[in-house]
Amino acid sequence: MKHIYLTHALNMESDAVLFSYPDFNTPNLILPKMQRELTPDSEIYITINNFYETNDFMIENTLIETIRQESAADGFIIDQIFTRDFHDVNTVLLETLSSEIRNKHFIIGPSFTKVPYFLHSRLAEIFIDHDVSGVMYDLRDIDIRNFSQLQPLAKLKMHVKKRLSIIPLIRPEQLKDLKRAYLLKLQ
Repeated sequence: MKHIYLTHALNMESDAVLFSYPDFNTPNLILPKMQRELTPDSEIYITINNFYETNDFMIENTLIETIRQESAADGFIIDQIFTRDFHDVNTVLLETLSSEIRNKHFIIGPSFTKVPYFLHSRLAEIFIDHDVSGVMYDLRDIDIRNFSQLQPLAKLKMHVKKRLSIIPLIRPEQLKDLKRAYLLKLQ
């Protein structure tokens, strides 16, 4: 099981690191370049959201220009593609971002968890059609030992199978329970 560590500081120990502020805003973009120099073989992901910007045109251009200028990242986590209170996505922007990202990882951020669960499958199909490689699913506020709370995630996982990665976002203290569940699944 791979761990991607959320940080806003350089790290010499992690194999995969996600540079982001805790609210998933864009970090200091000098950090990914420095991390690449320090650990050339590590996977580096960055969030490119700007939740402080309210103008749609500026949001789109900021996202696109950040992708164009960022050469050290292996993937980008983006949340600012949702419309109508998380009921739909901006498919034109999604297509533009996909073509800019090209062969790097394109990951939808944890805002996906705000999407009503009955829309998960439909939006997942849109993501698959636009070369999205993964979706972050925020599990930090639930008891991961409670199956009923995990049911929307399980249904989504069954629907997308191996076409789209589901990336759980958890608190460090939830990791032990998640590892235990993973080991039980393997038996």
